[in-house]
Amino acid sequence: MDETSFNDSSKRALQNPVKTRDNGLAYIARAFAQQPQFFAAVANAASGLPHPVVSVTPSLGTDWNGESAVFVQIVLADGTPRSQLLNLTKQFSQAIVRQVQPLEEWGVLPYFNFRTQSKQARTKEPAWA
Repeated sequence: MDETSFNDSSKRALQNPVKTRDNGLAYIARAFAQQPQFFAAVANAASGLPHPVVSVTPSLGTDWNGESAVFVQIVLADGTPRSQLLNLTKQFSQAIVRQVQPLEEWGVLPYFNFRTQSKQARTKEPAWA
């Protein structure tokens, strides 16, 4: 490509700039904007969860698709019968979603991760915080 054609195309680009759309507003999920209140709402919901829940740790971030999300790690007591795990995990996640309403009230998609105390202790990664 010679210098003349480069200059001509540059001039055309300046004369006909690409039009972009800028709405001027950026959406920030309420959970991010009001983190202390959001974490307090999760803690309040978690305080009503029965044994075998040892701890509930929420963490804000984005999911695989770039959507605002809350990742809730729930640590269960060792010795929780395997036969009860499905019912308990469903019960605990539904209780938090029902009370906190992460998507409807806070604008974040909820994701849950359940671990036992011993598995959490063996894991090199820290609890979500």
